[in-house]
Formats: sequence, structure tokens, C-alpha cells
Amino acid sequence: MASNTEKGSNYNLAQDPSELFDIYPPPPSTALFNSVISSDWGESFFPAPQPTGKVKERGNVHVDGDWHRSVQVWIVQRDTQSNRISVLLQRRSPYKDTHPNLLDVSCAGHVNAGDDVLDTAMRELEEELGGHGTMRMYSLEDIRHGKVFTVTSAMEGETEKYGKFTCREYQDVFILWWKGDVPMETKLFAPLVAEEVSGFEVMDGMELIKKMLQNDEKLVPRSTKYVNALAKAIIREE
Repeated sequence: MASNTEKGSNYNLAQDPSELFDIYPPPPSTALFNSVISSDWGESFFPAPQPTGKVKERGNVHVDGDWHRSVQVWIVQRDTQSNRISVLLQRRSPYKDTHPNLLDVSCAGHVNAGDDVLDTAMRELEEELGGHGTMRMYSLEDIRHGKVFTVTSAMEGETEKYGKFTCREYQDVFILWWKGDVPMETKLFAPLVAEEVSGFEVMDGMELIKKMLQNDEKLVPRSTKYVNALAKAIIREE
């Protein structure tokens, strides 16, 4: 475990253990712990899960395994001539309390207590990708129209600095198609706080899906249902 001095520096810049999360009820059954939410789940979960009214600190949520909410935004480009799909990935900071140093979705973040999902997605885009101003091309409406599905995610793991964690999330997943006048390249992106993201990579979309289905150890793990839903969304015609 990290010393208090360590956690008080770079580690707290990567995440604030005292930030507050709304707590959500678990899915209707454990069989739905890694599933895409659908209308047959009922009004308490679809089209959006409803919080219990309880609020808890991030540090305790990841220890106790409480269900909370996050946003995930994939930045995707389609080559109009070859029809090739490219996807922007971020490399998680070594200071993160879950899955440090692994390649992950383009942009992601927790929804703080009382916050709006769309506003959270816009804020995270700016904080994690917008250091060069690139994200100014996207609006709240772009994010609203980019919503593709909500999925449950239940994962456990351990980090050298923080020890064991249990992360259970309702993840609202969005796709933003690249709107830039130039090809999507890693040099166009930068975090506002260096400790949040350690780098970027652009990967072929089909290669990414293949690696995710194979549980590539360099990528943050995702359930098969998540990956299949993502593949369906990015391989369709834009």
C-alpha cells in the first residue's frame, strides 16, 4: 500500500478518494451483473438506473463494492475511402486506483453525486482529452445523440498502491464520430491534469474488438456483452 505522503501527491491528482457518488441498487439478479440494460429490466433501470438516495465517498465505494455510475466515451473515425474504423484509446495513469497503466476507452469518468450524465461526459472529455482544445468541436447535443447503451460492470482486482478493489458500475456508453478536418492522431489530445492520463493510442477498430474479446492483458477488461454491443455500434454505417 502507498504511504500517506504518496497518496497525497500524484495519487490524489489522478482521483479524489473523498468525492461523493450516488449509490444505485444492484441489478435484478447476479446473472445481469455484466449485461446491457434493456426495457425488460423495468422502470427502475431502463432507460436509466435510479439511485437509492444514499451517497458515499469514492474510496469506500471501491472497497465495499457499491453500485455507482460512470460515463464512457469512445472517439471513433471512419476513413471515407477505405471504410476503415480507427478508435482512440487512452492509457490510464499509473496513479489510478483501478487498472493503472492499461489501455482504456477514449474518455471515462465517474458521475458525482447529483451530477448529470451528459454534463459529466462533456466535463471528462475536456479534462482527459481537451488540453489542446480539440474537444471544443463537440457539443452537449453531440453527446446526447451519441448514446448507444448502458451496461452493468462488476469487476474485482488489486493494485500495488491501493490493494484490492471491487468496482461495480452502471456505465453509460457513448460514441462520438470524429469531426476534425484532419486525421485523428494522438498528438491532438492531451489531459488538463497530467496525472489523469499517461498517453494515447489510435487502434484499428476490428483489431480492438478482437483484442477485447480475447481479454488482452494490455486492455482494461470488458464483458463479452459490452464488447459485442460496442462492435455493433462502431461497425455500423455512420
